[in-house]
This record gives sequence, C-alpha cells and structure tokens, in this order.
Amino acid sequence: MPQEGEDAMSYLFAWRGVPVGRVTLRRSAGRFTYGSRHLHTRAGQVGERQREVTLRLDAQGQVEGSRSVPQALWLWRGPPRHGCVTGREELTGREGPHCLTATNGPEAEGTLLGAPFRARYDARGWLQELEVGESRFTRAAPGEKLRPPPELFADGVPVEGRAGALAFVPAWPVPARLPAMTAWEAGAARALSAQVHAAFPEKGPGAADWREGGEGEAGGCLAHALRFAAEARARGHHVALVHGLLAVEGGPARPHAWVRVALAGGELLELDPTSLDAVRPETHLPLALVDPQGSPREAGERWLELLRGTHRVVRRP
Repeated sequence: MPQEGEDAMSYLFAWRGVPVGRVTLRRSAGRFTYGSRHLHTRAGQVGERQREVTLRLDAQGQVEGSRSVPQALWLWRGPPRHGCVTGREELTGREGPHCLTATNGPEAEGTLLGAPFRARYDARGWLQELEVGESRFTRAAPGEKLRPPPELFADGVPVEGRAGALAFVPAWPVPARLPAMTAWEAGAARALSAQVHAAFPEKGPGAADWREGGEGEAGGCLAHALRFAAEARARGHHVALVHGLLAVEGGPARPHAWVRVALAGGELLELDPTSLDAVRPETHLPLALVDPQGSPREAGERWLELLRGTHRVVRRP
C-alpha cells in the first residue's frame, strides 16, 4: 500500500503476450523504488525471482551524483518532453539516451537505449501501457487482485472434472484459422515438427526463452513453437501460434504453446513440437490464435483475464 506522500503503481509484465511478472513503482520525497517479481527458471524448475532497487534523487529528479534519470520514472508520469535525456535502467545500471520523438494525444513514441517504444497515458498523465520490443507493461487497477504470473506457471489452473474435453467457463471462442495461414502438406509439417523437437535437447524453459529477437534458444514451449513458425516461413508457409493450456494425467492446466497448420484440402493440423504428443481436446485448450510475427495483444489480454480469475477450466464428457 502507498504511504502518505508516496505515489505507487503496479504493472503486469508480458513477454510475447505471455505474462511473466509484475513491476511496482514507488516515488516519495528524494527516492524512487523499482520492484520486480518475475518468472525465473533454474535447472528446469520454474519459480519466482524478486528484485528491488531504490535510487536517491536530487531536486531535478536525477539520480544523485549523476545526470541520469531512472528509466521507469522518466516514462511513468508524462508523456515526457520531446527530445533526449540520459536514462538509467534501474536493475542493470545501464545508462544511455532515452528519447521522445512523437506524441499523438495520450500516445507517445520514442527510443530507450536505441530500442523503439510506444506508450499510452491516462487523462492525468500516468503511464497505462508500454510496449518495448516483445515486452509489454500494462497498469493494474488500484486494489485489483491478480494472481502472480510465476504462480500460473508453477501451480497451473485447477481443472474441474475427471474426464472429457477441456473448456473455459464462460466460453472463450478462438478462431479456427488466421487469414495469413497458407496451405501445406501434413507430412512436411510433421517432419519439421520432429526436426524442431530434436533441435532442443533440454525441454524445460530457460532464460533464453525470454531474450529479445530470434525464436528462443532454450527449451520452453514458446521457443519450440516460434522456431517452427520461423522455419515454416523460410519454406514459404505461414502458420499460426496457439497460446493455451496443457493438462495431463489429471493435473492442473499450465501455460503452453503449439502451432496450427492449414492443409491443402482445407483441413487444419495442430502440432506440438515441444513433446511431439498429439494435440487433443482432452490435453490442449486454446486460449488465443496469433500471427507469430504479429501483435500478441489479444493473447496478452486473455492471459490477463485468466490471472484475474474471470474464467475457469472444466472437463466436459
């Protein structure tokens, strides 16, 4: 809870649409605190890492003893003025140019250490959304109860019922296909799935799955699915990325990703290159269908709703 004379806000942090953490910003007289609770993997085990940095500020809002401003503080209340300042990443200490290049009403664009960003503000000037590369930060409403994202990966979502196809309650319709999907042969698609599966000796998630650019180099399901999509694209075929949940052996449903392929005869083929297991209604529950190269916004919004507890997972005989 904010203390008297202190501003405090929280933001959900998503990577490629998948919620992986939460950031809290606090400012009081002469101090700015950046706190992070995010998904952390070690030796294939999923957990949570907590980090917090407090910076002392001078009267101009710069870090004491320097001419830099905290990165998040520069963005937090704005939009910032046009032009560039020297900004500092709170957790790494990296410093460099932070520039605002354009504004359009409540929206702003610029660069952070050379990386393009887009931000949206409310009527009072508080940051509501920030997109930087594959990362997206969305403000949590005051007092809103959100399940911690690392808990979603570690513990999953309870599944009601013992047998039958998985379903969301209330229903969450997912389109069968995307306009950009192109027809392919099932045999070639299955062969690529096996090839991608073999390319990742370690099947657990790792830090490399969250690196910007590329298709992920660790063993998480998102890395497998994105690698499949990239290899298919190199062969002249466009597939869809499925965000969803995986439930096996009577356990909870945990975040998962796989691919959907359009076949020449008009049918669809779903492939799970992470495990090579069949994608079945009893094990795989789609949450959103997205273009692997497009915006993951819809998937991110649905993941956020799942963290809010607006939907349950059930089995329907």
